[in-house]
Amino acid sequence: KQARIARATLLLMGDSGLRREEAATASRNQLRFNQVVDEDGEVIEVWELAVLGKRNKWREVPVSLRTIDALQAHWQDRQRDIESGDDFPIPLLSPLTTPPTSSSRLRHVSENHYTGHGLYSLIRAMLKSFIAQGLFSEEEVKKLMKTTAHAFRHTFVTQTIAQGVPVDVVQKASGHASISTTSVYIQAEKKRMLKELGKYYARSK
Repeated sequence: KQARIARATLLLMGDSGLRREEAATASRNQLRFNQVVDEDGEVIEVWELAVLGKRNKWREVPVSLRTIDALQAHWQDRQRDIESGDDFPIPLLSPLTTPPTSSSRLRHVSENHYTGHGLYSLIRAMLKSFIAQGLFSEEEVKKLMKTTAHAFRHTFVTQTIAQGVPVDVVQKASGHASISTTSVYIQAEKKRMLKELGKYYARSK
């Protein structure tokens, strides 16, 4: 069950570019199903989530169907259905047990929600659990141990730019203050391309 919470969290950050604090405070009433029509007349089904980010600014981000499936699995563990209750501020992510502390009671709405640090601790615990199963090489373990919650948000920005998503769209989705911040990722992607192709050319001599 903890792994299902971690998966939903990682997808919110990796597929939608949320910061860990944004994932922690997201609630069901901020999540909406939508349909958009592309230039070819094809109907595209997509969920969108209103997020309160840095500088107390709201933005709307798309949410992938696999993220919705992961959230639904987590909600079933909570004996809830994510398809219902959209008018209530129920946390998207909630611990299955609530510590009897004053801070937990302060975070209580209709269910307890995580803090950003709490989600980070959960992710670290899951990574250590996977490592303990001996599924990764020594080099992979080193990389995993250096992984931060922000790395998944970084992956969202990097991959969407690499796939040709317009920079201004990525900027709005990720909540960057300016397009110049997002453009840094373009340069990083260009350097990665040059490095990898340079190594390929060297091997091809």
